[in-house]
Amino acid sequence: MLKPYQMSRVIITGPINVQEAVVRELHNLKILHIVDHSKSELADIGKPFESAARLSEILVKVRALISAFSIKKEESNFELKRSISEIESAIKKLNEEASLNIDELKKAEEQLSKMHAAKQELEILKGINVPLESFAPYKTLAHFTGHIKNKSAAASLKGEIPAITDKFMIFDSNAGKKPFIALFVDAKSKDQAANILQKNSFVPINFLNLSGLKGDASNNLSRLEQETAKLQGKKSGIKKNLDKMSAEHKWFLAAAEKFLGEQLEKAEAPLKFASTQSSFLVKGWVPSSELTRSIDRLNKVSKNRIFVHFEPAKKDDKVPVKLKNPKLARPFEFFMNMYSMPAYKEIDPTFFIFLTFPIFFGIMLGDVGYGLFSLLLFWLLKRKMPKASSFFSILMLASFVTILFGLLFGELFGKEFIHPVISREHEMFTLLYLSIAIGVIHVNIGLVVGFINEMKNHGIVHAIYAKASWIVLQIGIAMLALAYFGIIKVSPLFGAAFLGASILMLIKGEGIKGVIELPSILTNIMSYARLMAIGLSSVILAVIINDSAKEFFQHGGIFVLVGILVLVIGHAINLMLGLLGGFLHSLRLHYVEFFSKFFHGGAEKYRPFGAKE
Repeated sequence: MLKPYQMSRVIITGPINVQEAVVRELHNLKILHIVDHSKSELADIGKPFESAARLSEILVKVRALISAFSIKKEESNFELKRSISEIESAIKKLNEEASLNIDELKKAEEQLSKMHAAKQELEILKGINVPLESFAPYKTLAHFTGHIKNKSAAASLKGEIPAITDKFMIFDSNAGKKPFIALFVDAKSKDQAANILQKNSFVPINFLNLSGLKGDASNNLSRLEQETAKLQGKKSGIKKNLDKMSAEHKWFLAAAEKFLGEQLEKAEAPLKFASTQSSFLVKGWVPSSELTRSIDRLNKVSKNRIFVHFEPAKKDDKVPVKLKNPKLARPFEFFMNMYSMPAYKEIDPTFFIFLTFPIFFGIMLGDVGYGLFSLLLFWLLKRKMPKASSFFSILMLASFVTILFGLLFGELFGKEFIHPVISREHEMFTLLYLSIAIGVIHVNIGLVVGFINEMKNHGIVHAIYAKASWIVLQIGIAMLALAYFGIIKVSPLFGAAFLGASILMLIKGEGIKGVIELPSILTNIMSYARLMAIGLSSVILAVIINDSAKEFFQHGGIFVLVGILVLVIGHAINLMLGLLGGFLHSLRLHYVEFFSKFFHGGAEKYRPFGAKE
């Protein structure tokens, strides 16, 4: 708690012929965070094991099948009792069978797409009695097909075309939104006909999917409908085959992907090692508590043919961080993973977030009804989405604290159902003062943590100048204010002295940056007023919803149902806003107001070889 696991730098070196056994054991141990080797004059980057290419090829096929069968990754107890050769053979056979079905499915879908396009074109032509072969290209005959702006334009066209040629035929249909025409003229009059059509807002349609069709549009439509039905049946049959294959082999494929992924990870591990023709070297980090056990096991599998050097982390080392928190606080590591890992020598703020995040959330939402409902909701979501269990555990704890504050405020869906200790609706200023007081405490906890961090890294003198100066500054401001309002009988000069001393200390500790940031301490503390403001907006909205519903209830009859609807929808919206506001603003108070007082972060997360997130 407050400090991550102690880490030790480890260097493992040995002859190349024990490298595979060492890699296998490191993968089983899941304790070494490997530091990638960069190529140098002394040692090259290692080569993957011979099995890597083969494993990679099989794994690609497995993942392709998982994608083709739309298999979702789920936890299962399926045991893969096969060798790599047997897996490869089974995957090859399955891949061939699946490929045949997928190819047939693609062909069917392509044909259906073409038929759909042809049907759309035939629908346009079925209103005119013209054989489809008439639309083939001819040397002596030109044709135009398309929509014209209105019926009068179509009539005008029939009067204008005879003026340019007596060799023409016009067919028209009014089945669509705009009249459709098909005009046939001798090739010599093609350009003149085109000009006349353009004047009448002609929009051409090219029938690209009717090539090779003969007869009229209606007969072809009937035939295409029959062929489409047959293809749909074929497509449905292929999909059933694929679904059956998916159901039969999904657990095998999921297990094969996991197994092959692990084997490939081991086979490619030497790419992170330093290597010569006869030896290998791997560098990394191991939790100090695991050193003895892991060295013993590595010596055993290598038959004492390796050399392991280890030493504690030094001041300037880039040490990967493994957080160490009690079980209750562990879900709150989610916030550190989302933000940044604390530096190795820095205090881990996870435990502070565990203490204060639910309190801030509870103050802002602060309603027994909303707390109970959200607790049930997050419990159900946690069961439905086990991968996000940490996130929902945080929200469940925050919902429980919401219930406690709901009892303190006496609120149940915005109504005071018991006598409140503090009424949010009527004691707004009391809650505001409490919120500011919480801000003072929270910000100063951050400064104390910052003082400890600075003391560990730069010594106590620097810590006093850089962090204690902010506490002295607050004391000076408080003394000035209290003396000015006559609350304490002391000369304002004492406050001014503290204020002046703090500014000098800040200049010494943080330079001009400290002076520029002087107002930030007050703005940070005042920011905690949102604890009151967000909560007040939530309770006022709840009161409005209740009052609106009450008016409907008083009218009776059908209005009772309307009132119930207002209550359900109104409180659902208010709850969603309260959950979102409570979460985001609580997070902001930690990331901005609290972390800015001590947190630097930027460390790499501890990711041991062989372990999965």
